[in-house]
Amino acid sequence: MNLLAVVNQIIDQPGEPEEDVPRLLGLPGALVGVDLRKILDDLDVHRKKMESELGRTVHEAAALLDLLSQEGSNNDIDDFCVLRKDAMQDLMHAAVYDKLTGLFSRNIMETRLREEYRRASRYDLPLSILFVDVDDFKAINDNFGHAEGDRVLSFLGRTILERLREVDIALRYGGEEFIIILPHTDGETALDLANELRDGIFKAQERAGLALPVTISIGVGTMTKEMSSESDLIDAADKAVYLAKERKNLVWPGLNGEPADDCKLEMP
Repeated sequence: MNLLAVVNQIIDQPGEPEEDVPRLLGLPGALVGVDLRKILDDLDVHRKKMESELGRTVHEAAALLDLLSQEGSNNDIDDFCVLRKDAMQDLMHAAVYDKLTGLFSRNIMETRLREEYRRASRYDLPLSILFVDVDDFKAINDNFGHAEGDRVLSFLGRTILERLREVDIALRYGGEEFIIILPHTDGETALDLANELRDGIFKAQERAGLALPVTISIGVGTMTKEMSSESDLIDAADKAVYLAKERKNLVWPGLNGEPADDCKLEMP
């Protein structure tokens, strides 16, 4: 999904018939806090006037620019243009970043992971991902409230960003789950990075002021020749984190969810 499609998804207002939502240059009035009905009426009159004078079809955007260039133009239109710029900036940011954690949003994961997978396949480069899941997150929300749950997620986002390498790409996958794409990284290196992240999050809590200690489970997926797409890589990491969560506070030591020796499953 490209960025334009993501923005369009955010703009759309489910539950409202399309014909009942007045829009100007793609944005509904509710998004920018301006009643568009009068603006659209004025714009339609001006556009028809221009078409009559020019003898050809005039695009809505051209009519709007011409209307704005005239002295004493509609103040509501001026307000819309100012607010539209702010709204589009907010939309673009929301399309790319998760507001709560500061990480990239899931909206761009498909594109970024596909790009890295194709690059790794073409040039025979290693590629790994970490699938991170917060242990007992539902209990945090149930016992301490969703505000505390948000504090936990915000803390995790900040801590992950502080410990990333420049080439790594961290995303909020959904709820209390995170994906970290590790370009040019083989499986064993990814396991080391996962353990460093788990330990770093545990230590950083000493000054975070959370209501109770938070632990994470991590599964590592690494690209193999048997994989046919980036979806296989996600599935492999998902399989590994599922096994890690059965014990909790653990990086599953088997790559792609492979079995692990009991001695490797001892938690520090």
